[in-house]
Amino acid sequence: MRKWLRRIGVLAAAMLAAAPGVLAQGCAMCYADAAAQSPHARRQLDLAILTLLVPSVLMFAGVLIAAFRRREDDAREADRLEGRATPAPKTSIPAKRRTLASDSI
Repeated sequence: MRKWLRRIGVLAAAMLAAAPGVLAQGCAMCYADAAAQSPHARRQLDLAILTLLVPSVLMFAGVLIAAFRRREDDAREADRLEGRATPAPKTSIPAKRRTLASDSI
């Protein structure tokens, strides 16, 4: 589990380090339109972007949560089934052959 969390931390740090380059790739027309607006309109545009971000993040989180719960349920089911499995007979193959040979005679 720690290894997994460490990998996520490294990935998050790498993404944050790459963020300034990503922010520079904005659309020139969108930037010009946003810069030409009043401060109140810019604030409203920022809130609109956040509003559109919330449903997509919630859906993504919901899918991840459902996947992790499904994985845990599947692991519990596998453990339960393994506990119920009947043990294999302790008879070796040569002993079975002898039994079959004596039955056929």
